[in-house]
This record gives sequence, C-alpha cells and structure tokens, in this order.
Amino acid sequence: MLDIDYFKLVNDTFGHPTGDLVLRAIAQLLRRNIRKTDAIGRWGGEEFLIVAPHSTLSEGIRLADKLRQKVNAEPFGPVPHVTCSFGVSSFDGRKSVEQVLKDADEALYVAKNLGRNQVSSKL
Repeated sequence: MLDIDYFKLVNDTFGHPTGDLVLRAIAQLLRRNIRKTDAIGRWGGEEFLIVAPHSTLSEGIRLADKLRQKVNAEPFGPVPHVTCSFGVSSFDGRKSVEQVLKDADEALYVAKNLGRNQVSSKL
C-alpha cells in the first residue's frame, strides 16, 4: 500500500488538474515497474494498492523500495518533486485478507510518522 506524500499540498499549490496529472503519472510509473502477475489499483484519494502474488515479505519490501526510488526520481510536470510512503505486509495463509490490508495500512502510517518517503513493513 502506498500514499503520495503531501498530496494536498500538490493540489493546493498547483491545482486539481495538476494533481490529477500526478495521480495518473504515478499510476503509469507503478504499472511499468511491476510484474505482469502483479495487480495495482487506486485504493483511495491518493493511495494505491499493489498485490504481488507469490512474493515473500522481503520481496515485497524490495519492490516497494524500488518503486519509492522511481517516484522520488521522476519529475511530474510542473511539480518538481513527489515522494511516496509505503506499507508492506504479506499473506502467509494464517491471516485473513482483511488482516493483511490492516497490517499494510498500519505499516504505511508508521512510514509516514517516521518522516515519509520510506518503506515500513508489518509481519
């Protein structure tokens, strides 16, 4: 799960059309950098969810960090710099899907509370 850091500031500074451009560009960047077997979707306002089947927690963390770095390095039109925070969890067969999502969400908020533009995980 990922959230665009300070997205409200993007909308407030550059306007909602530019915010929409950033959302679409990040979605495209994410799609280009995941496997064909992975799935991505918009989870909320400025949140996205990536499902990476047959991946371990450590592989999920590596993917999240790769994506974080790609977003961090990409210019988004008039917005000079955009970052994302990531929360990673893993479905190991012992947790429900709801619990995996809750764990990813909690890990995401840990990443945000620790300063943003980073990856956090929860077993």
